[in-house]
Amino acid sequence: MKFFPDENFPRTALTFLESAGHSATHALQHFPPGTADETLFAHAQERQAVFVSTDKDFFHTVPLAFERHCGAIVITLRKPNRADLLRRLADALAQLADRELKNSAWLVTETRIRSRHAGN
Repeated sequence: MKFFPDENFPRTALTFLESAGHSATHALQHFPPGTADETLFAHAQERQAVFVSTDKDFFHTVPLAFERHCGAIVITLRKPNRADLLRRLADALAQLADRELKNSAWLVTETRIRSRHAGN
């Protein structure tokens, strides 16, 4: 599976994702800091990659704005740090391994994972 973490997600996620057998590129490998969210999400779609972000807005807006997309995983933690973001990403990928990520947004918090789909 392909992943595209946004600029606020730790770059170390690339190593984790690649070691788990996925491919990944980071937003800062392609765009300068501060690039508009819409541009980053569009790039993820062009690459057919799941967008990974810490921006909770994506969980709410992606299913409403895009009927078809490659998926989004949004990790929101009360006190985010690199280790906890990577731990919750690993937890999410383990729990979602048998799920279709296309056309859905997944919100990952400290204690749960929930989804929204286009039209919901």
